[in-house]
Amino acid sequence: MQIDRLRLLLKQNNGLVTRQQVSNDKIDLHLIGDLIHKGKLERVDRGVYIDPKIFEDDMFILQYRFNKGVFFKDTALFLHGMIDRTPGTYQMNFPANYHPMAIGRYPVKAYRQKADWQTLGVEQVMTPGRHLVRVYNKERTLCDIIRTRDSSDAETIKQAMVSYAQMTDKNLQRLSEYAAIFKVQDKIRLYMGVLL
Repeated sequence: MQIDRLRLLLKQNNGLVTRQQVSNDKIDLHLIGDLIHKGKLERVDRGVYIDPKIFEDDMFILQYRFNKGVFFKDTALFLHGMIDRTPGTYQMNFPANYHPMAIGRYPVKAYRQKADWQTLGVEQVMTPGRHLVRVYNKERTLCDIIRTRDSSDAETIKQAMVSYAQMTDKNLQRLSEYAAIFKVQDKIRLYMGVLL
């Protein structure tokens, strides 16, 4: 039965389903409309629906809506568990020639970068809502918070560096390589020299 398949999809995705997933599973799209009308499903963005009884995952919705974006800077630090506060505005990095029209409606600060750098160090991380999103790895993120013109505040940088120094899965060679690419070797070396 289609309703059972939809419930299974919702369960597998922590209460969230996309139009694409419904189509891929050959579930009639009219069922979505019926469930929204009955209050058993809620549309949170174009093509994204949630079970209203569960936690809404803003980060996943943003990633779905702006799929060329990568979570960046303080937002990446939060996703990696390197800072303890949830960002009020999400930071996403996009290819230089990509200009999402509707992004102004969302709490997102958009950055743009040439393609070679925009894709460097991308990985997937689980959000607090238990969905995978694209984010820069820890080493790339440390370089980003130091190098950008509107660099993170000193307290955020300090907390992130201390957190990274204490991690067992840190990759100092990769950190050194990224520091060279982004020309922040001296600053990274200074922090790591004190903390390690």
